[in-house]
Amino acid sequence: MEREDTVERLYARYNTYTRRPTVQDARTRQVAFRALERTLGPWLPADRATPILDVGCGEGTLLAFLRERGYTNLAGFDLSPENLAICHALELDFVEQGDALCLAERYLPGSFAVIFVMDVLEHLPKQRAAGFLEQARRCLQPGGAVIIQTPNMGSVFGVYHRYNDLSHEFCLTEKTARDLLMIAGFRNEDIEIRPAWNATTPLGYARELYLRLLHNFVFIAEGASRPRIPTKNLLIRAKVP
Repeated sequence: MEREDTVERLYARYNTYTRRPTVQDARTRQVAFRALERTLGPWLPADRATPILDVGCGEGTLLAFLRERGYTNLAGFDLSPENLAICHALELDFVEQGDALCLAERYLPGSFAVIFVMDVLEHLPKQRAAGFLEQARRCLQPGGAVIIQTPNMGSVFGVYHRYNDLSHEFCLTEKTARDLLMIAGFRNEDIEIRPAWNATTPLGYARELYLRLLHNFVFIAEGASRPRIPTKNLLIRAKVP
């Protein structure tokens, strides 16, 4: 009898295998929320009733953060039943189990003003990534945006982070991230890509300074074509008109 493949087994108990701390722990919650405030704060909508979707919401960290900040119109889903149980333990009872590749089957066109795709894109088959982003674009309201975080292969640590999760399928650079979004129908002028700085302590800021210096030193030979973003993740916002 054929058994589940490697990735299916991993997703079945994703938190167990990845050993990631969750915001059920008060210390983890404090650190994670401060990092999210720095990383995403400038891109969060002012209206707390804005409809927001978190695709592949994992253990519910972002949704718990948004709820604490007063956002009331939240939706989210994740493929892993273990992550679903963790979300429900955090009283995120609206979180459902689902596959990101079936996004357009779950929601009507124009359902959301913001769709978060945080640490998800790299888990999808590359052949289906553009189609997934097309689905996300259709689910956005006019003027809405998809916000993506994904590993940065232009970082000096890119290869490590690419292969440090068994379920990663592909990763992007600043250039290929823009290419992919344009293939999915977003306009070049509506795409913004920036570093995902998330340190919140003096030691963290010192590490960020070291990373900036190391990045510039390593890529100096590339000249004008060198990657500009040193962080291990890219942070991307793509709007619809």
